[in-house]
Amino acid sequence: MPDELRQEELEALEQYRKGLQPAPILYRAEGVKVDSKPGELMTFVASEESEDRVGDVITVAGWDLANFKKNPVFLYMHNAALPPIGTWPKVWPEKKQLLASPSWDEEDEFAKLIKGKYERGVMRAVSVGFRVHEFETLPRSDTKPDPGLLFKRQELLEISAVAVPAHQRTLRRALGARSHFWIPFQTDGEAHIAEMRKQLTAIRDEVNQVLKEFPADKPDAPDPIVTDDTDWNQLLTAIEDMANSKGGTNV
Repeated sequence: MPDELRQEELEALEQYRKGLQPAPILYRAEGVKVDSKPGELMTFVASEESEDRVGDVITVAGWDLANFKKNPVFLYMHNAALPPIGTWPKVWPEKKQLLASPSWDEEDEFAKLIKGKYERGVMRAVSVGFRVHEFETLPRSDTKPDPGLLFKRQELLEISAVAVPAHQRTLRRALGARSHFWIPFQTDGEAHIAEMRKQLTAIRDEVNQVLKEFPADKPDAPDPIVTDDTDWNQLLTAIEDMANSKGGTNV
C-alpha cells in the first residue's frame, strides 16, 4: 500500500476514534483461493488473523457478518457499478480464518470468464471491504517502529474478485472521474465497440502506471493488470457480450 494511502487510513481512523467522523471503510486484499480438486466447492480464505503487509491484524472473532448475509454480493474489483458476478452463500469463521465459498452467476458471460480464471489458477486473490468499529494500536518495538493496528470488531461489507492486491483507492485514483461510465451498444456498433476497447485499454494502462508505485523488489508487489493481448481481448469480448445483452454496461 502506498504511504499516502496508509496515511489516509490512519487519519480516518483517528478521526473516528475522536468521534469526528463515521466509521471508515477499509479494504484488504490478503485473501486467496484454497487449492481444491476439480468438481470440489471453490473456497477462499477471505481473511486471516495474522499480520498483513502493513502490519495490521484482523481478528476472526471480531467479524460481524449479519448484514452481509442479507445481501452477500460477489463484486469484481470492488466496483458496485458493475453487475455482481455471483454471491457468497457460505461465509464462516474457522480457527484463525474467515472462509467463503461463492455461487457464480453462470448466466453471465463475464462472471463465467472470471470463474475460469480462478479455476485455471490465473487469478487467486480476493479482497474484503469492511467497516471498522473497534481497533487499537499494536505495541511498538525495535523491529516495528511503525506499529500496525489490531482490528477487534469490524463489519463485512463485500468480498471482491481482484486481479491484483491493490488498495481500492489506488484504483479509484487511477480512474479519476471515470470511476465508471456507461458504454452503449448500438446496431451500427463497430465504431462504438472500437471506442469501448480504446477507453478500457487506456484505463488499464493508467491503473498499471499507478501500480508502479509499489516497490518492485518486494515479494508481495502486485502484478500489472492483464497485459497479455490474448487474455485482454477475451476480457474485452466478455464485456462486449454483456453490453450487447443489456443494451449497455457500466464499467
